[in-house]
Amino acid sequence: MFKCKNCNSYQKRYIGYLDNQPYCRKCILLKEKTFEVKNYQPNKEYHAKLTYDLTKTQQKAAQEILSFIKQGKSVLVDAVCGAGKTEIVYTTIEYFLNQGKKIGFTIPRKDVVIELYHRLKKDYPQVDVIAVYGNHTQKLEGQIIVLTTYQLYRYHQHFDLLILDEADAFPFYNRLFLKRSCKGPIIYLSATFNTWYLKKIPQQVQVHRRFHNVDLPIPKIILTLPFLQNKYLIQSLKKFKAIKKQVLIFVPTIFIGKALAKKLTIPFVYAGLSSKQQIVDDFKNKQFSFLLTTTILERGITIDDIQVIIYQAEHSLFDLKTLVQICGRVGRKKAHPNGEIIFICSQKTLAIKACLKTLKSKNNTIV
Repeated sequence: MFKCKNCNSYQKRYIGYLDNQPYCRKCILLKEKTFEVKNYQPNKEYHAKLTYDLTKTQQKAAQEILSFIKQGKSVLVDAVCGAGKTEIVYTTIEYFLNQGKKIGFTIPRKDVVIELYHRLKKDYPQVDVIAVYGNHTQKLEGQIIVLTTYQLYRYHQHFDLLILDEADAFPFYNRLFLKRSCKGPIIYLSATFNTWYLKKIPQQVQVHRRFHNVDLPIPKIILTLPFLQNKYLIQSLKKFKAIKKQVLIFVPTIFIGKALAKKLTIPFVYAGLSSKQQIVDDFKNKQFSFLLTTTILERGITIDDIQVIIYQAEHSLFDLKTLVQICGRVGRKKAHPNGEIIFICSQKTLAIKACLKTLKSKNNTIV
């Protein structure tokens, strides 16, 4: 019986034949590229060049993670948005680097891979850090390999440690790419784990406070009739314009976003837009004040002193996980640890109620 080496599938509907040889239809595009495997020497001198110290909460979490990893156990790190998840795993990264081991740091989104690559290069200038994504696959070997989750298929039993950021957004969570690419433990990072992960991984580290130790912002609810939502959106934008604040406006669909963009003459970004990254970069550089977006910006974007509005927050696309992630965009920087989040909605859905309860619960947790 044929069994795919990538995804372990043996279902007949996924098996094709070419020259009487079976292949997996799900994995047909995953063509491995061979590369020279390097061995790195142990070096006790690897330490991140940070301009700040970790908080006591971060230090405690870092040691708990390392303790599980030293036992060869994978660990789930449930940390609120803005807790400093990347810095928290540096202690474990250095433990492996100092032994000459290889680390994979994988994330679903390409733009976040690029951002993290530059960050790690800066924090570990003496380490061979590479990025692997899309057509950027010329170099495939390094001490720390930052890659999109799709690119994991290139690596077979390669990583001594694998760190999976945004684990709940992992597109292949029910496949074996993770275990296939890693011969050691895995660190799962997220602020919004689903029950599958919480049940699957008993070793868990909780971080309920942001690095600046300020409470998570709690959304303000504007409950109104559907045809009045535009009115309250415009009122809110006028208020933020008067106090010179940048605002991310999340919409549930491209259709709604395009209509609002035309009416309000505001830039709009969505997954299929070729100029998306340039518009986002311009927004980060404060070239304009308001940006409409779909949920593509619910994760992986940090902008100082940003405010957030969720338009038609009652829409089914705005589930608990999405709402929590969007709220996590606000108040991430120490210079501006607070900010405003507004849900404009026609009803208080279960997801909205659960979001409020979750954020308040995190704030009330004793560290």
